[in-house]
Amino acid sequence: MKKFKRIYIEITNICNLSCSFCSIDHRVKKTITPHEFESILKKINDYTDYIYLHVKGEPLLHPDLKKLLDIASKYNKHVNITTNGTLLKDKVDILNHEAVRQINISLHSENQQANYLENIINSVDKLKNKIIVLRYWTLKDEKSPVIVDNVLKHFNLSTTDVNNHIKLRDDLYLDKQEEFVWPSLDNDYYNEIGTCYALKDQLAILVDGTVVPCCLDSDGVINLGNIYKENLENIINSNRYQAMKIGFCNRKVTEELCKRCSFKDRLLTNK
Repeated sequence: MKKFKRIYIEITNICNLSCSFCSIDHRVKKTITPHEFESILKKINDYTDYIYLHVKGEPLLHPDLKKLLDIASKYNKHVNITTNGTLLKDKVDILNHEAVRQINISLHSENQQANYLENIINSVDKLKNKIIVLRYWTLKDEKSPVIVDNVLKHFNLSTTDVNNHIKLRDDLYLDKQEEFVWPSLDNDYYNEIGTCYALKDQLAILVDGTVVPCCLDSDGVINLGNIYKENLENIINSNRYQAMKIGFCNRKVTEELCKRCSFKDRLLTNK
């Protein structure tokens, strides 16, 4: 049986922000119910030990997040959560749940909340036995963003450090990356050669149950099936799924959306 390193589950596609760097999806806004969440875990239970509660939307907005984490714990899943950090200070108790393994905090909302970084640092101090990654993934030039410098100053580290992965203290890291363009059928970028983590290490499930190859297909363009209506085994064995997987193994891209995704260039560089 295929074992994925991670499966993304979008528990809501609703967000409390509207950041310029984030892609705009055109789907109906929805929040997953605990019953739907458990039905997904039943179907993916044997396929992964790690679930990521994110594709689009802000997961900390979910009104039943504690219930979802209880369900994840019931199925022995290790949970990773990606958040914009604006709700973090009010969710610390929930995020200290035993099921939560890692919390990724995207540092892109400084101008949308007073005391943004201070609230994040204070919240991080209250999170116990979690891997915390502060992310800044929209670098555009050699000049370090103010918020990145402020993070480094807070931990008495050099603001001239050019490394992209910096350990701030035990279990706390800063991750910097160049800005990438979200895949879209309207992108000018086009490349039929490349590989991807999709289908090899990961796949994603949107809030309506649509299964897609990766967390960047925010509009569900590459619809591989619906987890509420099909078994994951049937989806994996579908012609479309297998054609994509074989293509990636041979560095040949089969899907139009993937041909217009520049993220795969990073993976070729790292090979």
